[in-house]
Amino acid sequence: MGGGTSQPLNGTKQKTYGTDNEGLKSYQNSVGGDAKGDGFRNKLLMDAATMTENQIHKLPKDQYMLLIGNSYDPDLRKKDAYDAIYKSLGLGEEGAWVKTYDMSFIFYMGGALAALIIVTFFGHPGLFLNFTKYWAFWVEQASKTVFMLLVAYVGGYIVEIYNVKVNYTRKVQHFCAYLIPLVARLFIAPSSFQKTLAESVILEWWGYWWTMLSFFVFIYPIRTRISFIDRCYSSLDRPEDRPHTIFWITSQIFLGYIIMSVYTTFMTWSGQLTARELIFIPVIITGIGDGIAEPVGRSVGGKIFSKGLKYQTAGLGSDKLYTRSFEGSFAVWITGVIAILAMWTEFFTWYHVVVALILVPGCTTIAEAYSPHTWDTPFLLSTGAGILWAQTFIPENLGLISILVVIGAHAVLMGIISWYGWTKLVLERDGKRLVPAKDPVLDL
Repeated sequence: MGGGTSQPLNGTKQKTYGTDNEGLKSYQNSVGGDAKGDGFRNKLLMDAATMTENQIHKLPKDQYMLLIGNSYDPDLRKKDAYDAIYKSLGLGEEGAWVKTYDMSFIFYMGGALAALIIVTFFGHPGLFLNFTKYWAFWVEQASKTVFMLLVAYVGGYIVEIYNVKVNYTRKVQHFCAYLIPLVARLFIAPSSFQKTLAESVILEWWGYWWTMLSFFVFIYPIRTRISFIDRCYSSLDRPEDRPHTIFWITSQIFLGYIIMSVYTTFMTWSGQLTARELIFIPVIITGIGDGIAEPVGRSVGGKIFSKGLKYQTAGLGSDKLYTRSFEGSFAVWITGVIAILAMWTEFFTWYHVVVALILVPGCTTIAEAYSPHTWDTPFLLSTGAGILWAQTFIPENLGLISILVVIGAHAVLMGIISWYGWTKLVLERDGKRLVPAKDPVLDL
């Protein structure tokens, strides 16, 4: 995403506490305490439940760090933040988590495990019955989960101790959730683990389940009891996402797994094993392009392409509008270009590369622009994978005239998509909402 600010959809103004000492003193006086007092933090946690993203990021460093907390300090655990949110939502104080997504996640993971066991028993029983042969597969899965948690712990450590933005460490965790299963599938698991397409799919989904396990341990009753897990959770728990942090990241990752599985399974079934590896392109766009879009947007957003001009998108199930920048979106586009050029040998012909360069970067950038806040992964993956799948139907032995027609037709198509996407954006300049794409002050 482009990064930026957020606004309530209903336009309600909320108090912003500023970034200077006067703002800090004003807020301290309003709650009758100092920044280290329990009363101050409790009031801050309650207020944060209704703050916008912009208000949270404008808080002074010491106040922001009170929201982040410290997993090894009993007085600064994130448990207090979630208890305050649950209380503000009217869920009560004791056992409120059972009324949230965390409880549902237990049933989802349990149901997925039961389904995998049943399908494996009938489709690939050797995984259970021949441990001598398949022990390396299970060690690999457990290792992925441990690695994910170690990455999360490092991220949580630098967030809590060095005040690195959660927005950035969260992207690393998100990227690993997609990259690690793909890398393991290609370079770690020996082909002897699978002999049929069905067995391949079963192995793939076991890998996804074990990766999701590294997020499952972040549910409230586990993370609030184990400091190590709580610190791991700090790597992705943005204060502005609470209490939807786990729901937003796990739901989009799961849908992303479905998209990846459908693409790779179809390519394997159709015998296009080389084209199957092109799934790395949308994964790179999602992990790296979308990952660097936020720091780019926060540092130079609205300063390069058109002064102060940005656009807005809503959060999934949220009452806020989040602002993104064109500079951040450009990071998504250029990452797509680089990813395609880096994998040009995996395409059938040179003109397949050209078609991909015309459509994939532009369409994924537009998909990211219109996707809900924190839920852009399914849009990026489905758009990228869908285009790469469709371009496999372009014949490999076209003549020059036919090639030019194909390239020209796709260029026109991209132009139409870009124009339509631009006209539907909700634009803002210097924080003020503009009439979508027809305002005479626009100077792109």
